[in-house]
Amino acid sequence: MYPPNLVEIFTSVCNRDNGALKWGNPEPWVHAELFAEFEAQAQNSGWIPFTTEVPYVTLYPVQMPKPSNRDWKSIGAVKWVDLCLISEETEEPKEWCWFEFKVRHAGLSQRADKAAMEARDAFRKDIVALLGLDVNATADIWENPDCFTAAYWFKEILEPHIANLRPGNHHFICAFLQLGGEFNKAIWNREDILRQVNSWKAHRCRQRGEEFFESGNLKVSSSPIGDHQLVVVEW
Repeated sequence: MYPPNLVEIFTSVCNRDNGALKWGNPEPWVHAELFAEFEAQAQNSGWIPFTTEVPYVTLYPVQMPKPSNRDWKSIGAVKWVDLCLISEETEEPKEWCWFEFKVRHAGLSQRADKAAMEARDAFRKDIVALLGLDVNATADIWENPDCFTAAYWFKEILEPHIANLRPGNHHFICAFLQLGGEFNKAIWNREDILRQVNSWKAHRCRQRGEEFFESGNLKVSSSPIGDHQLVVVEW
């Protein structure tokens, strides 16, 4: 089963913009519209989105948990994924898609390059967090969440899928949508993205005291979406 077509999905979302993308913080609107688009396409695509962000355990967190809450170096940290999708197929193993994204306006005039580098820094951290996703530990917190993770809806929304999580086939996608402005290809080229991803991953590996190995099997693509630009990293 192929991962969702992100260019098609984001194009549909951007085309329905009624001015929301002009807002200084457009990401929540895009988030809701992405869910709506995945939901609308589910019957044809076979990908069913969860109706809320769901937690996963990562060995390489974006933000450190408080030491009193969780020892991330030994058991990982909890992060909430922007969107999680599962295949509607009844055959085993189930297909899963974990999807993180960022939406930023292009920087203005002299700040354009700095804004692009800041966006890339945030983007690489989401990529590394997904690279560190621990499926077994994620299934454990869905089944037996700690008091810092538990929510009343776990039993209804997550529990029916726990048995399919560990043996599933997992796809991972990170997307960055730049709104308007000039797209800096020198900052967003594949080689620099991979270099930045491996640099941040190496930093987290050193903190964990584990051996670092490069993540070179990442597919990187860039596509114009009207006046905007979409960068997708998937594996």
